[in-house]
Amino acid sequence: MLKYFPIPCAIVDIETTGGNVTYDRIIEIGIVEVTEQGVTQWSTLINPRTTIPEGIQRLTGITNEMAAAAPYFEQVAKEIILRLQGKLFVAHNVRFDYGFIRNEFARLAYPYKSKLLCTVRLSRFLYADCEGHSLEKLIIRHNIRVSHRHRALDDAIAAYKFMEIAEQEKGEANIKAAIQHQYRKESMPAGFDASIMDGLPNSPGIYYFWGENQELLYIGKSISIRKRVLSHFTADHKSAKEMKICQQTRNVTFEKTAGELSALILESKKVKALQPLYNRKLRRVSSFHTIQLEEGSGGILTPQIVPVSQMPTNGKKIYGLFPSKIKAKQTLQTLCDEHHLCYQVCGIENISNRACTSHQLKRCQGYCAGKQHALQHNVKLLEGLALLALKTWPYKGTVALVEKNQSDGMEQHLLINNWCILGVAETAADYEAILADNPSLEIDKDIYRYLVTAIFKKRQSLALVPLLSGT
Repeated sequence: MLKYFPIPCAIVDIETTGGNVTYDRIIEIGIVEVTEQGVTQWSTLINPRTTIPEGIQRLTGITNEMAAAAPYFEQVAKEIILRLQGKLFVAHNVRFDYGFIRNEFARLAYPYKSKLLCTVRLSRFLYADCEGHSLEKLIIRHNIRVSHRHRALDDAIAAYKFMEIAEQEKGEANIKAAIQHQYRKESMPAGFDASIMDGLPNSPGIYYFWGENQELLYIGKSISIRKRVLSHFTADHKSAKEMKICQQTRNVTFEKTAGELSALILESKKVKALQPLYNRKLRRVSSFHTIQLEEGSGGILTPQIVPVSQMPTNGKKIYGLFPSKIKAKQTLQTLCDEHHLCYQVCGIENISNRACTSHQLKRCQGYCAGKQHALQHNVKLLEGLALLALKTWPYKGTVALVEKNQSDGMEQHLLINNWCILGVAETAADYEAILADNPSLEIDKDIYRYLVTAIFKKRQSLALVPLLSGT
């Protein structure tokens, strides 16, 4: 019977079909209840309505046949909530178990919430000199007898026995100090030094989540770095990605910026350069292609697919930003089909003495067969491309977009030409050195979107400084 830990409490363990809190399901739950009246144990298998992977079956001994004969979660939900409600929720790596159980109740439109206590973090605090704090390590270190590892009730009992041993070995003062430390930093993941949060600023910038062996897990941005990092740790039950980031993070570092735009641009650049494990969207493409028009014989406009590194700097219109030449060509073919354009003119097929395939299918209106004037085809082509058109660069040359943080006075000068970032300066005195390096013009889809919004919405925190048109 526990003497120093808060009671009533429920020590919980679950087995699941996998580690993804979003779509994996509970297959077994075990609960050790500790109240003034004593200690009770309860467990049940749960039918997950899906197959159990072979690896999970081997690990737990729970087969698909066993689960098929078990009740669904909603059939035992009332029993579970009666055993959990009003009790401190305790588990080894508590956010994993709590996240799954809370999500199961959410599917039943029941907003279950509880105060949490993590035995991983208890072990780290009370046995800081010991190596490893997994349940397996605790079982071996403290000689805890377990009949069936990776079964929910047996693992819950093992966590409960660890709490009893910790009370005997460490005493009341240390137990209360460990609990107080955990409540003070209760949103921090296990294995994370909560004192790191004290060094994070409430200012704009980007942050880096690092795992074991300095593996870069994630890069994010925010107008308040500290607040955003905290939100990751308190949202880990909502998505599989947040849970994985939370569980694996061991350190957080940051770079301050003058404002939101600088943070957006720095995040985009760093993600593409460093390829963090959990940044999927921003890291996909490092180089883009676009479409520009050339005038051919007879005044016909022909689309040309070019890398953005070769895009014009003379204000000439370009259309779309595509992750590959193939994607650009697919878009042109769709455009041809929707607007009855010629495959040969648009580069879908090679020019020949025969009419294009689209004309043979009665889609193309016949420029390739001499049935349509160039002007008519040009109008249809421009109509189709209109929705893809990138905004024309509204200045004669390079501009400095100056962002200033009103709270601490920090400034960043983004040197931009034709929607491309040439460099970032701290003061106007640094412009010449950046431009002297002759930085390349290669537009990025994400940065283009950020700059269009910033320039055309004229944010108050931004100031534009046009430079010489020859720069």
